[in-house]
Amino acid sequence: MGTDSENPVLRNILISFNLLLLGAVLKPFECRLEVTTELAERPAVDEEGGLANCSPPIKEQPMVFHHIYNINIPVDSCCSSMFKSSAEEVSSEDDRLAEYTEQTSDSESQVTFTHRINLPKQACKCSTSLPSLQELLSRIEMLEREVSMLRDQCNSNCCQENAATGQLDYTPQCSGHGNFSLESCSCVCMEGWAGSNCSEPRCPRGCSSRGVCLEGQCICDNDYGGEDCSQLRCPAGCGSRGLCVDGECVCEEGFTGEDCSQLRCPRDCSGKGHCANGTCICREGYVGEDCGWLHCPNTCSGRGVCQDGLCICEEGYEGQDCSAVAPPENLRVTGISDSSIELTWDSPGVATEYVVSYQPVGPGGTQLQQRVPGDWSSITITELEPGVAYNVSVYAVISDVLSIPVTSKVMTNLATPQGLKFKTITETTVEVQWEPFSFPFDGWEISFIPKNNEGGVIAQLPSTVTTFNQTGLKPGEEYTVTVVALKEQARSPPTSDSISTLIDGPTQILVRDVSDTVAFVEWTPPRAKVDAILLKYGLADGEGGRTTFRLQPPLSQYSLQALRPGARYHLAVSALRGANESRPALAQFTTEIDAPKNLRVGSRTPASLELAWDNSEAEAHSYRVVYSTLAGEHYHEVLVPRDTGPTTRATLADLVPGTEYGIGISAVMDSQQSVPATMNARTELDSPRDLLVTASTETSISLAWTKATGPIDHYRVTFTPASGMASEVTVPWDKSQITLSELEPGTEYTISIIAERGRQQSLEATVDAFTGVRPITQLHFSQLTSSSVNVTWSDPSPPADRLILTYSPRDKEEAQQVTLDGTRRHASLTGLQPSTEYLVSLVAMHGAISSEPVMGSITTGIDAPKDLRVGNVTQESMMIYWSPPIAAFDHYRMSYRAAEGRTDSTAITSDATEYALRYLQPATKYEIGVKSVRGREESEVASITVHTAMDAPLGVTATNVTPTEALLQWNPPLSEVESYVLILTRHAVAGETILVDGVNQEYQLTNLLPSTTYTVSMYATNGPLTSQTISTNFTTLLDPPTNLTASEVTRRSALLSWVPPVGAIENYVMTYRSTDGSRKELIVDADDTWIRLEGLSETTEYTVRLQAAQNAMRSGLVSTTFTTGEDLHHIWYIHCHDLQCCFQVAQNPIQPDIECFQGWHIPGNNKQVHLHHHQWSHTAKPSCPQDCGPTDFI
Repeated sequence: MGTDSENPVLRNILISFNLLLLGAVLKPFECRLEVTTELAERPAVDEEGGLANCSPPIKEQPMVFHHIYNINIPVDSCCSSMFKSSAEEVSSEDDRLAEYTEQTSDSESQVTFTHRINLPKQACKCSTSLPSLQELLSRIEMLEREVSMLRDQCNSNCCQENAATGQLDYTPQCSGHGNFSLESCSCVCMEGWAGSNCSEPRCPRGCSSRGVCLEGQCICDNDYGGEDCSQLRCPAGCGSRGLCVDGECVCEEGFTGEDCSQLRCPRDCSGKGHCANGTCICREGYVGEDCGWLHCPNTCSGRGVCQDGLCICEEGYEGQDCSAVAPPENLRVTGISDSSIELTWDSPGVATEYVVSYQPVGPGGTQLQQRVPGDWSSITITELEPGVAYNVSVYAVISDVLSIPVTSKVMTNLATPQGLKFKTITETTVEVQWEPFSFPFDGWEISFIPKNNEGGVIAQLPSTVTTFNQTGLKPGEEYTVTVVALKEQARSPPTSDSISTLIDGPTQILVRDVSDTVAFVEWTPPRAKVDAILLKYGLADGEGGRTTFRLQPPLSQYSLQALRPGARYHLAVSALRGANESRPALAQFTTEIDAPKNLRVGSRTPASLELAWDNSEAEAHSYRVVYSTLAGEHYHEVLVPRDTGPTTRATLADLVPGTEYGIGISAVMDSQQSVPATMNARTELDSPRDLLVTASTETSISLAWTKATGPIDHYRVTFTPASGMASEVTVPWDKSQITLSELEPGTEYTISIIAERGRQQSLEATVDAFTGVRPITQLHFSQLTSSSVNVTWSDPSPPADRLILTYSPRDKEEAQQVTLDGTRRHASLTGLQPSTEYLVSLVAMHGAISSEPVMGSITTGIDAPKDLRVGNVTQESMMIYWSPPIAAFDHYRMSYRAAEGRTDSTAITSDATEYALRYLQPATKYEIGVKSVRGREESEVASITVHTAMDAPLGVTATNVTPTEALLQWNPPLSEVESYVLILTRHAVAGETILVDGVNQEYQLTNLLPSTTYTVSMYATNGPLTSQTISTNFTTLLDPPTNLTASEVTRRSALLSWVPPVGAIENYVMTYRSTDGSRKELIVDADDTWIRLEGLSETTEYTVRLQAAQNAMRSGLVSTTFTTGEDLHHIWYIHCHDLQCCFQVAQNPIQPDIECFQGWHIPGNNKQVHLHHHQWSHTAKPSCPQDCGPTDFI
């Protein structure tokens, strides 16, 4: 053998051997090693990734030698110390064989030695002997020979490329179990051998992959056996008490179990129990060796019959042994209120009684019980708290034995909220109030649902809240308001009511474009759906009433017409739906004052203009008149006070004659001034004055005059002879005289002179003149009446110094004489007698010389009736009275005419002095005239203007009479009414006088005295006219007492107080009613204002109503409610004896009586059901009957 460096393979083998030998030396008598060496072909991986067997080794694939050492080590220190470290590395999955593997390789020769040492743990039970060590040494020598043989093989042709190094001193003979083939460079093994050197015995069927082949024998896995490990093993080999068939034990008689180790029970306990070491342990109800017999528990307790091991219990009992009382069946809740629960169950009829127990759910709840007879099947539990969940149990009781309970969890209803009312209502808000609860609950839920169920509002409120103001509602919307109490998941029955929000009115009202008679109004329409928009306006001082327009929505603007100029108006715009009217939007405005109208020139002169105009409708106190020439010269301004009549006049003086002026007139009221009314007006040209005939010849007339002032172009002189052929001549503006020549002799001329400027002419001045001498030739009579006549004549020539006019009746000598200026051309004779012929003469005086008189006669007319008057004026008739005329006449003619109608006339005999006009219209203005008629001659008319009387309003009545108000209604007259006058009288004393606008047909009387008889008189007026008076009587109602209040409410009494009515009364009538329907009535003295009610029932709600009485009249009712208190006690638990409990009860605080109650005692419950009680005096020390002694306090 070579050195270690030359023979790495042998070096590794020796290292392994030395290790093994060390172990053997340490325990030379305890271990035995078995070493097997084999040559294995390492599978090569071809280029395609597959496996290939290579007989001759190549460089890339080294020769691999496997050395297997089977070492049997006894279970002592040899097994535990020598291989301890190695054993720790062995997998715990194989308890039978531990494997240690080591590889050594030669990188140059590509020869790898694998050393696998198998340590079978069960093989350690061996005797310690030296021959084992000798056998080990023998095997090592054989190993060396094989290594030499391998070295020889590797030097042959098949291993030429990977020749091993070292000394070759042994040629392998394939372990004597085969022949070595140089062609294949491997051993060809005999039958039953395998391995690279034919040293491995081959096991049958490869141990079926269920074991390890060792020296040709299969060492099978735990669960398998047989020569080839193909048979399943049975547990514990069936313990010698059975046969193993396919891995399962077929046990002998009397045994059972997987390994036949257990004793078998008879008939396997008949399936009614389990077997324990051959003995049956039976289930309940079965007995016997094989559990085959049925058995009833407790012999059915003597309350049933056992059949097939089951107890058939008597009625009223149940359970496996019939020992339990049967509970009630089908417990159900048939009624729930806020303070009671009604229970019903099915009763078999054998129970002696039932115990009903109930307790509020939750900590601290007190359990209460009630007992009812056994023939009952229902009970109503009362005096419960609203909205509380109760655990209710019902027990059946037979001979003092209680059944198990049937239970139910029941919650009482929450009480229905009461006293729902609405405090304030606006367009978008509603304030709601209701009464609080006296028991604990979680809160309230309030909802506002519109009538159309679209949208709505739901709010949850704390339990302490009983008033809620809901905002954000729609105006004019009807809502259903519902209030529900909440507690946990429970809801009370709802209380509901309907309410409509107020309709919203128009907003943002604006008045613009205000003139003297027109104003334009705009507003924002309301959001609510409305029927109409009401626009009301009137003067701020109330004059003329208010005008109302009903406009159709969605109109949002309106033009007010025919307003009074310069007046302040109040304006209100509201919405109307049905009978509901919204709050109005208000505004005020003042119209502009109007300008004067119909500006005109009344008269004009050369130096003045008389102006007239119709006054403004506005109450203007003055007018500003501004005028100047058109050229802007002579500017003037004057303030003219307003005249009292319909027209104001002003005269502009100191004007330039013949000049056109521009004139503007504005009305002025306080600081306001209207727009001006304007016009142009021209002054007259100044006329030449004092035209005189200065000389006259047969063919000429000389004239002279005073010059006109102001600018003119010239004078124009016109002269016309009696023949009618007029002639003209112009005279320069600076001349003042002219002589007209070449005239006709002895001819009368009419001469006129005017001043001219452009096309403007002045007034003319005239004179009559004769060529030569011309006397007055004729008198002319005009404007003849019954007492006067107008006389005119022509000018004498030459002009007279004075004139003497004489007149007298024809048949009378007395005459009257009048001296006139010589320039006069007419005279009026007055104071004449009617129907009388007068002689008239006129004489012209020229110095002391008088002309011949000019004579004439005239007869005056007949005179008219005198002293015309009216009487007995009614709505459709009147009487006309007069005095007869002086002159004789044939008859009268009367005419009458309405202001806007036709004229009617009638003839009346001459001897009449009165006449009745009938079939007239009421409240109508008539113009009546009466004149005398003789033949075709008529006198002057005697006239008078009269109004017929107004017709009166009809059917005035008083309705809706209350203690302080009444509504007056009437039918209007046919006539137009300006206003109504109401006179309110009580106790024959005149009260106030009320003026009502004529458009109204009703009036609301307020602030009346209760229980008082009133007389209302009324008449209509229109200007100066008044109608007849009508009247009605009514009596106001008796007013009720007010502020009825209940105080000092106790268990049995209450103090009622009130404020007395205003009117006088005889007494009060008080009634009070409790919730159970009982009713009482009291008569209370009129002077009392309080009363204490005694003898009331405890914890009872009372409704009290009070009204005043006077004779047969009773006032309205006023009411209040209150609830008496409950009987509160302090309770001391004194003693329990058998089924009776004695209690000491002290009522607090009013009547400290002491009572001892007897009641049922229920174990664990100190409450009592009242059966009867004993009464003691509250003055004595609290005590109970002798069988009751105080023991405890509750």
